[in-house]
Amino acid sequence: MKDQILEVYKQNIKIYTAYKERVVNLLTDLLLDQEIVIHQISGRTKSLESLSKKIDEKGEKYTCIQDITDIIGIRIITYLESDVDIVYALIEKEFAIDTQNSIDKRILKTDQFGYRSLHVVTMLNESRSDLKEYKKYKGFKCEIQVRSILQHAWAEIEHDLGYKGEISIPDQYKRTFNRLSALLETADIEFDRLKAELKEYETNMPALIKSKPENVDINSTSINSFLSTNNILLEVQKLIEERIMAKLKPTDDFDLIIKLIKFHNFNSIGELEKMLKANKERFLKFSKLFIESGIKTNMRPMTIAPLLYFLHFLVGETQNMEKAIQYTTIFGQKNPTFATEYISFYKEAGEV
Repeated sequence: MKDQILEVYKQNIKIYTAYKERVVNLLTDLLLDQEIVIHQISGRTKSLESLSKKIDEKGEKYTCIQDITDIIGIRIITYLESDVDIVYALIEKEFAIDTQNSIDKRILKTDQFGYRSLHVVTMLNESRSDLKEYKKYKGFKCEIQVRSILQHAWAEIEHDLGYKGEISIPDQYKRTFNRLSALLETADIEFDRLKAELKEYETNMPALIKSKPENVDINSTSINSFLSTNNILLEVQKLIEERIMAKLKPTDDFDLIIKLIKFHNFNSIGELEKMLKANKERFLKFSKLFIESGIKTNMRPMTIAPLLYFLHFLVGETQNMEKAIQYTTIFGQKNPTFATEYISFYKEAGEV
């Protein structure tokens, strides 16, 4: 029986490999479409040697190659443990699940430790297997393993140590294994909790800025919220978009913005907001001049965040060339041309 299975495998190795690539590409597209961010996805086709060893280990369990459900294996590594269930929901929706051969190895008894991963045996669902490009893979099984980065780290280290499972570990080392397993499991839980708390912080930020801006620290979340809620900055954004005839993309260079804010010694969103209100009219005139100059000379991108315009404005307010040049070094190099612009546009805005 073993020889027959191996012979069938050798005859079909190319189609197994092709199906593996199909599934990896399909899952990648589905994850992107649903905006599910993962760390990594990979696939493998079981080698002849590995298949032979598996048949030897399982004795008479396998009577034909269809009985072996992991000839094709896909591994999806998520960032957080909670993401494992999100990925599983997608797999369940898009594939037919062989529940009899699937197993959730994350579920451990209270006195167990070690390997934790979700193993889902799948086939193409009926609607997809009827498509021309998938017809030849109808009935093919594939095992998809889904686990978090920390669960993957445990599996890799456990494999490197050469001990797979609690029974094989010498008694004098079980306590250490238990302690390490608990640490990783706790870290998984805490990262999930941290994500939830950060999400809540982001959700509450507009209300915090509105009620007590002086208590809101300068960070990427508060800046992002400030950019999307402050009426003066939104007015400048509208000026930019009307002039370039395009929507501004959300900024992601918060490290740079924070460095520039710190240059001006702001410590809270409230301080920044107060300064904006006090300089509204002159800042709007400065922004118009800055936009028009950039369009004419094509010297700088006009799609930068409106908050950067205000930070440039404040440099111009100093009327100090040395300080303005020092400010430009935060962008990577000294730029006397830009420094001169900040100062001259500020002055001109007061004369318009």
